[in-house]
Amino acid sequence: MVKKMMALALAAALTLTFAACQGGGPAPLPSVETPVLDSGEKLPSKEEPLPQETAAVQDSGQEAPPEEEEALKPPPLPKEERQQAGELLAPQVEEICRNYSTMGMSLVVFDREGPFYSQSWGWAVKETGLPAGEDTIFRVASISKAVTALLALDLAEEGKLDLHGDLTGILGIPVNSPDTITPWHLLTHTSGIVDGQTYISAITANSLPPLTAVLPQSLSGAAPGSCYCYSNLGMGMMSGVIESAAGERFLDYTGGKVFAPMGIDAAYSYTNIRDKGRVANIYAGSALAVNMPAWSNMNVKYTGLPLGQLYALGHGDLFISAPDLCRFAQIMAGCPQEGEALSLSPEYLRLMQEVQYREGEGVETVLRGLGTQITDYLIQGRRMVGHQGNAYGSICGMFFDPEDHTGFVFLTNGVWGGKDEAGIYYVNREIAQAVYGAFFGEELVEEAG
Repeated sequence: MVKKMMALALAAALTLTFAACQGGGPAPLPSVETPVLDSGEKLPSKEEPLPQETAAVQDSGQEAPPEEEEALKPPPLPKEERQQAGELLAPQVEEICRNYSTMGMSLVVFDREGPFYSQSWGWAVKETGLPAGEDTIFRVASISKAVTALLALDLAEEGKLDLHGDLTGILGIPVNSPDTITPWHLLTHTSGIVDGQTYISAITANSLPPLTAVLPQSLSGAAPGSCYCYSNLGMGMMSGVIESAAGERFLDYTGGKVFAPMGIDAAYSYTNIRDKGRVANIYAGSALAVNMPAWSNMNVKYTGLPLGQLYALGHGDLFISAPDLCRFAQIMAGCPQEGEALSLSPEYLRLMQEVQYREGEGVETVLRGLGTQITDYLIQGRRMVGHQGNAYGSICGMFFDPEDHTGFVFLTNGVWGGKDEAGIYYVNREIAQAVYGAFFGEELVEEAG
């Protein structure tokens, strides 16, 4: 039953993606129907203060010096005022969760000094009465893409990966596109690779067929770099790119060279999570959509592919807690915690923080960094960077302002899923409004569409 639901969800999402590519616009992700929680249930709540270029383009406007830019941002609240703001924020967040029929969630807010506020609400596993908490591990869906991009840029900075290299040479298989496709194209969703029926069939099979059987049927014919088309397959192929650059399996590399040195229980596969009792199930409304123990043998699906030809996991299968994902957000925002095991130079960070590809006009303008979604339509006066995730009924959001190093991570395991013309999920928009209104003196941009 779970496999059937997964196939249906993928089919709906990927059909929309292919259509969007043909039309040259971003692909909307499917929304679940408005869920209603069982009547009479009382959801647990916990609020915890924490201790202290083709079509690729850069913005044409002149940037002000850092001091001048930061002067435009409201100064941080004093500690006492911040505590009071947190006490006022907690019920606002709970109300948002109720309004969007959220099953469970975890929220972390940070500034340049680190995370300073966290809040959890609802159920991680409704069937056993396990509440969501700051240690709950969520599948963060497409937020995985931003973390995968960060790992690729780390390898590029080490000289192990050429972001403009030919995929044919990197992957060791023929990529029969009229023009060269590069990791840069994959990271900006401009490769011309689409999520068609061949990809749907492959990703829902018990064992992934070879990339050589999938890729030729997934080339749209669009010249690389000429148009935007959101591609799970393309970002999944970045897992293979990382394998080729690192010289080892994606799961082994990310587990041994990234997550272990950071001291966190995180993985791009449920199988590799050490404490599976911390992992949240996923719900579509009040109905169980993914019972995580059923994914215990998840790794079996990916072991038959040659090194460098993986085209899954990196696009949407990261399992991580909100505080641990916050560490990655801090790295991307340019304010990693002291002694962090992974970091990028400002030069490479700018590839994620600044626009590398632009398409369209007005509220529907597509702005992409390498592996990131960039938007001017979330917080008034701020260009926010990050990513959203949507899968099987869950919605997640991770956004930050690299100018003043503020941001938030919001993870759920089930929530109502509408979004506006700017591509922002309504629940992420309202959380952003509440967080920035409470701590950073900002209001949300008027809702788009």
